Amino acid sequence: MENQKDFILYREAWIRKESPHKSNKIRIEVAKILLSGGGKFLRNTFNWDKQMPTTFWYIIKDSFGGIDELPTKVRNQVRKSLKSYDFKKVGIEEMIDKGYVVYNESRKRFGYTNGVSKEQFAGRCRSAVKTGQDLWLGIDLITEKAECFAFCRCYDDYCDYISMGVNPDAPKSTYPMYGLIFEMNRYYLNELGLRYVLDGARSITEHSNIQPFLEEKFKFRKAFCDLQIVYHPLLGVAVRLLFPFRRWIKNTKVTAILKQEAWARGLSQ
Repeated sequence: MENQKDFILYREAWIRKESPHKSNKIRIEVAKILLSGGGKFLRNTFNWDKQMPTTFWYIIKDSFGGIDELPTKVRNQVRKSLKSYDFKKVGIEEMIDKGYVVYNESRKRFGYTNGVSKEQFAGRCRSAVKTGQDLWLGIDLITEKAECFAFCRCYDDYCDYISMGVNPDAPKSTYPMYGLIFEMNRYYLNELGLRYVLDGARSITEHSNIQPFLEEKFKFRKAFCDLQIVYHPLLGVAVRLLFPFRRWIKNTKVTAILKQEAWARGLSQ
């Protein structure tokens, strides 16, 4: 059973600190204690990596077979990328200096047209380093310009790919993200020998196609598990009342909560 110390409050939700493969179902009395101190709901997963498919999962890769495990087309794309870029972990100053532009450019495809200031980006990098994250860049061997980046955090036996991005204007024929993902997989799975790398849980918004891309191109897979949601009493009442009408509700935030509730009940939507 889980304890209070296993959870942190993040954006009004209690979530596990780390290691989804070690998680268990939380006792309701523990969840209620946490919610009495703040937050709107607690989200927890358990029964990690079930053989039978469920409505919730994490996207992971737990083996590395080198370039030969990849589809033929992807192998060629990775080779072109490795010939075009230097993929490496970098220090905070290099990340701030060379990563700032590509970070902002990558966000434009998701509607962030204003971008962040260099000071804000520097703060993001410093915060990342303080929490033990690795900073990655893919630097063009000719122009010496960074065209892709990643923030990753290693735990005892796995690595979480927290954030990745690419300059949408990078030369299409050089496939910068292909080389970056391949090199990170090689480093964490083969060189460090970690249990798996992780690209998050099932997406609620599905605004990015990164998870299907990783499954199709790089042999990532779904680690199925069960989802547990415990609500603050007032929110719990609202969820129970609105759930039967979830398909007709258009509010994005409400829809996200009701979609999670459906998954927790074992429903696809």
